[in-house]
Amino acid sequence: MKDKVCGIEYGLAKKSYKIRELEVSITPKCHLSCDNCGFYIPNQPRPTISKNVISEISTCLKQLQRLNIKVGSLAILGGEPTFNKQGLTDSLIEFSEFDNIDRIEVVSHGLSPQNISKYAFKCIDKLSISVYFNNEELIHLWKTYISKYAPHLELEFRKDEGWDKWLGNEVVDDDKAQQMFDYCWYRKHCVTIERKRLFMCSRIAKLSKDNEGIYLNEKTNIQSIVRYLNQPSFLDSCKSCTPMMGLPTVKAGQQPDDRISKMVKTAIKFLKTKIDE
Repeated sequence: MKDKVCGIEYGLAKKSYKIRELEVSITPKCHLSCDNCGFYIPNQPRPTISKNVISEISTCLKQLQRLNIKVGSLAILGGEPTFNKQGLTDSLIEFSEFDNIDRIEVVSHGLSPQNISKYAFKCIDKLSISVYFNNEELIHLWKTYISKYAPHLELEFRKDEGWDKWLGNEVVDDDKAQQMFDYCWYRKHCVTIERKRLFMCSRIAKLSKDNEGIYLNEKTNIQSIVRYLNQPSFLDSCKSCTPMMGLPTVKAGQQPDDRISKMVKTAIKFLKTKIDE
């Protein structure tokens, strides 16, 4: 039988708590408009309260650092994190300074390589590309480009024929909600910081259920974070969590137009030029 999920673990070796995977969104914008988007594009709420996204996220990360909470992997998301080239670079420079973060991952659609600067590559430990394009040449060029300019970087391509269903009005009863909560994949992999709060999963954050998160400031203590992330009972949002209901999947990355094919051409041209330099 599987063990129940814990949002935060205690390591005896380092005598500290650790969040395995922590997500931050540096923009609510994306080049794509995927059907049934898990990030709720184009209706994603702002991930921060202030206009200074990097500063606000950094302030929250400092609270985790103050409490000696380690982060196994910090995933930088959006929207699409490559939407703004300078914003991504500045974020990576800032977040890479934290000594309680083991590695930094950027999750992208891989269609705007021109927006990842060479300096940004120095701060990235892993680049995960969600493959919504049907073009093996682009995948090959990405591999060649990374081997030339960022050989230290782990490159992963995520090819999903289907997505979990994110949108809908389905609701389960309390027993089912508790079962989903106990073995929730998203609680294990998607602890999230948004709007100065810590959320046990990204879906709660993207739905703006801020009352179901925990505020991060100087008064936040380690006990309150552990109590929140490892609480035994489901939250109200869990009853409508379609991704955990085991519903039929939907086709991944579907667009309302041909924007992906256009972006593929631009990406191929850029990568070929850089590889040939």
